[in-house]
Amino acid sequence: MANDVSVLLRELGWRVRYVLHRVIEDYNACYRVVYRGRVIAPPAADRLGIPLNEIWLSERLRGFEKYVLFHELREIMYRYQGHDVDEAHLLARVDEALVFCSDQRWIEYFRRFPDSTAPLRCIQELCNAISRGASDREVLYRMLAECADRQVLRRGHGS
Repeated sequence: MANDVSVLLRELGWRVRYVLHRVIEDYNACYRVVYRGRVIAPPAADRLGIPLNEIWLSERLRGFEKYVLFHELREIMYRYQGHDVDEAHLLARVDEALVFCSDQRWIEYFRRFPDSTAPLRCIQELCNAISRGASDREVLYRMLAECADRQVLRRGHGS
């Protein structure tokens, strides 16, 4: 898969750039790219000053690049389809789960780099559903979004 991503990035003319963690610590990864004729970039790309056709990764993500780039590519595709940043992010997490749930290194990635919008507990629930045969992206998206919302509510109430 890493080779496929590298080939795709080259074909698209996008560059992956590792940056100091302190520069991108609030995001771990971010992008500003032209995809199918449209510039796709989350608001963080403006704050970070990411040049066109670059994907920035924290230097700490070395070793997890295949997961991060898979996620970023899927998120970019969903943004192109019209989803907002949050929806695209969770949809990309669902796609990751469908591909990587059985990969313990992917789970380790979440342990080392927690995602506040899709906590490890929610990712594990998603993987459990997938291992029981769930594969409908819409259903899995709703499951992940509801779990993430519950986690945010719990944090807001001091739990």
